[in-house]
Amino acid sequence: MKTRYLVAGICAGLPFFLIGSEKASAEEVPVELRPGHSHAGEAFNEGPRQFAVKIPQTGDVHFSITTSWPDGQAFFDQGIGQLHGFWYFEAERTFRHIAAHDENCAMAYWGMAMANWENQKRAKVFIKKADELKEKASERERMWIDAQNKYLNGEEKDSKKKKKALIADMENIIHSYPDDIEAKAFLCVRLWQFSRQGIEIGSPEAVDALLQQIFAKAPMHPAHHYRIHLWDGAKPVRAVDSAGKLGHTAPAIAHMWHMPGHIFSKLKRYDDSSWHQEASARVDHQRMLEGKILPDQIHNYAHNNEWLIRNMSHQGMAHRALVFAKGMLSNPQHPKINLPTKGGSSSGFGRNRLMEILERFEMWDELILLSNTVFLEPTEDEGLQEKRLRVLGVAHFEKGDLASLKTIIDDIKRRQDGAEAAHKKAQDDAREKAEKEKKDEKAIKKAVADAGKSPSSKVKRIKTVAEELDFYLALLEKRDEDAKKAIGKVKRERPHMALLYLRLGDDEKALEVSKEAVDKAENETVPLAVRAQILHKVGKTEEACEVFAKLQSLSSRLDMSVAPFQRLKPLLADLGEPEDWRIPIVTKEDVGERPALKSLGPLVWTPPPAPDFTLPDGGQKLVSLADFKGKPVVLIFFLGHGCLHCIEQLNAFAPKYAAYREAGIEIVAISLDNAEGLKESQSLFADSDSGATFPFPLLADPTRETFQKFRAYDDFENEALHGTFVIDPKGRILWQDIGPEPFADADFVLKEAKRMMAIHGSDGA
Repeated sequence: MKTRYLVAGICAGLPFFLIGSEKASAEEVPVELRPGHSHAGEAFNEGPRQFAVKIPQTGDVHFSITTSWPDGQAFFDQGIGQLHGFWYFEAERTFRHIAAHDENCAMAYWGMAMANWENQKRAKVFIKKADELKEKASERERMWIDAQNKYLNGEEKDSKKKKKALIADMENIIHSYPDDIEAKAFLCVRLWQFSRQGIEIGSPEAVDALLQQIFAKAPMHPAHHYRIHLWDGAKPVRAVDSAGKLGHTAPAIAHMWHMPGHIFSKLKRYDDSSWHQEASARVDHQRMLEGKILPDQIHNYAHNNEWLIRNMSHQGMAHRALVFAKGMLSNPQHPKINLPTKGGSSSGFGRNRLMEILERFEMWDELILLSNTVFLEPTEDEGLQEKRLRVLGVAHFEKGDLASLKTIIDDIKRRQDGAEAAHKKAQDDAREKAEKEKKDEKAIKKAVADAGKSPSSKVKRIKTVAEELDFYLALLEKRDEDAKKAIGKVKRERPHMALLYLRLGDDEKALEVSKEAVDKAENETVPLAVRAQILHKVGKTEEACEVFAKLQSLSSRLDMSVAPFQRLKPLLADLGEPEDWRIPIVTKEDVGERPALKSLGPLVWTPPPAPDFTLPDGGQKLVSLADFKGKPVVLIFFLGHGCLHCIEQLNAFAPKYAAYREAGIEIVAISLDNAEGLKESQSLFADSDSGATFPFPLLADPTRETFQKFRAYDDFENEALHGTFVIDPKGRILWQDIGPEPFADADFVLKEAKRMMAIHGSDGA
């Protein structure tokens, strides 16, 4: 690998400065630079590497700066709006775009630091660069840079003191420039953020008064975002006005549609909350289409969608919630950002919400059907598989399928025996090791206890599932006395627990638990439906009517086809209610004027179209993406025979080529090489001594045009990037990885390609 020397200079309009180096200076510093890595330093490998575009409607804000680029001010205002919307990745892109056109714009680097508020390692270097350029900025800009630089790079080490000093510095900016409403907005958000880190807001009313100063000058300023956060926890009703306005302050930013959902959820106004969360999801999906971005690359996306599913569930929207849960599982998975085992990812949330919805609405046939598909398939992760087996056991019990329930129980018992054996072995091994080391009895006991902690946790987890399934077995086998003793081991939601007590003939307990369910789940439809059903069943018809009236007031969007609402038919007959007893909801005036949801973007993630290309292979035969129409294809963008990591990637995929072909998937590799360079690449095939070449075609793209089309390209530095793409038979991008390192896990790509094609074989999820 060649070693290059980086100096303080300019590359494609961007200064060459070493990220993360305390000693970066104009002196030559040897740095090993791999192909695909940023010339500007390691931190830029993480950040956006394509130019920004002007995005309308990111907030009506203005933050005056010093810049020589005619478009710099407009882009800076866009970046400020993106910061207010916590759209940090796009904000960094916008600010870096300014720096690429105006190398002396200190505030562009200040903006990059602000966009990395949650990544101080990167922010420190950006603000250091801003500090180096601040003499080219105005006095006001220097105050902003100094405040942030002191906070990030100052000598003070005490975290609380640093935060308080930053607040004081921001207040000084307001004192010096009292008309600067952006200073007031950023002060408000810092006060809120620091309140979550141990510095309590002394007076929320004082912060609200500061926000009102902003709104007096700019009624639709995106600082309504911060007012929602201010009151979200303690007094959400105080932020209803901001909730009605926020989405309209920056409609291009999905998070601004999401945040009103916080307020409406806290107020148990689930219809209003889910409207906003669906709007947020649609705006995100549109952005993904336009920018060819993976869903989980967008901040807050997975959180928004899983909350949307919960709110739809509260409203009784069973099938609609199911569409979104399956939609989350239809998103591309990636080892770094989205796996079912990764907390906070769309597939992790999606799998849990899918099981939750199927069980809550008693959709047993669909649950069993989905358990044989990619949506709820078996998994090697033990914790996830135990959850899957548990919910399948519940489904078989509810359908009265004793044989299938016993099969599930046998599987769980085997897992339990294995876990107990592993627990015992871990402790025995620890004891033997400690005794060999001649430790005293106290130390031996500690070693044994420590060794048993993790295995013990696993034993308890499996035992909990086993005990619940044993209850269902007893009930199906009509061992009611055994079931009555074991019901305390069941971990179902309260409405279902009430129904189980009813099934056991314990009417009093069924009434008690169903009332608890309603009391603890205000304005949720399933607890109300079950409570009304049980009251009617035990002869309390008048009370059942009162509960039904409450349910009916919330019924506008509930799915009448699912079991909890179907079981109300006897009560409906007594009440003389029509077959469709739902009543429309009246939209409240405080939600503001809403756009049509369909106008904001697709309902779920939609694979973007892949650009076509026509490129020559080593023999000058032209190959186009269109040649593969009707077939899936994996495209590998590699940086030529001089990139050893690229050749390693090709050699990782080559042995798997037969497996790809067996699955009907072609592989094509696209290189920066010319025809002669492709021959060099072929000579680096692992089996080249035998005269063999890579079993898939290598294509030449020395002009880099195709790299750019697929965004496997750093616009700022005019450098190609590594890229791997899965294209479906319709020519859509189902999966991608773009970055400084080639993606070499050929097994993962093959598995993910099969999964995604199984889901997206027809239009939509």
